[in-house]
Amino acid sequence: MNFDWIIAPVTQAAILGAGLLGSLAIWISAKRETRAASREIERLRISTESTIKDLAAQIQELRAEPAIETQPAPTPIMNMTMQGFNLTTRTKVLRMHRRGETASSIAAALGVQHEEVDLLVKLDQMLEAPAVCSAG
Repeated sequence: MNFDWIIAPVTQAAILGAGLLGSLAIWISAKRETRAASREIERLRISTESTIKDLAAQIQELRAEPAIETQPAPTPIMNMTMQGFNLTTRTKVLRMHRRGETASSIAAALGVQHEEVDLLVKLDQMLEAPAVCSAG
C-alpha cells in the first residue's frame, strides 16, 4: 500500500484547514448561543423587576387602606329543646328553687318548660319527706 499522500504537505494543509474551519464554526455557534441566552436572561430580569415593582405598589396600596376590623364569629345559639334532664340541669333547678325563685323564672333562665321545673321541685320534695320523717 502506498501511504505517501498522507505525508504530502498539501494533504496536511487541507486537513489542518478543515480542522481550523470546524473549530471556527463551533466557536461561532457557541457565541451565538451565548448571546441568545444572555438576551433571554436580560428579558427575564426586566420582567422580574417589573413584577416586583407591581407587587411593591400593591403592598403600598394595601398598607394605605384602613384596616378592616375582624370580629370573631358569633357563637351559635344552641337549641334549648331538651329530651330529658341531666344532673346539672336538675341541680340548677333545685338550687334556684331553694334561693326562692319562681318556677317560671327558673324555666326562662334555664330554657326548660315550666311543667318540668314543677315536676323536679315536687320530686325533690317527695324524696326529702321520708328523710325528714325517719330523722325525727
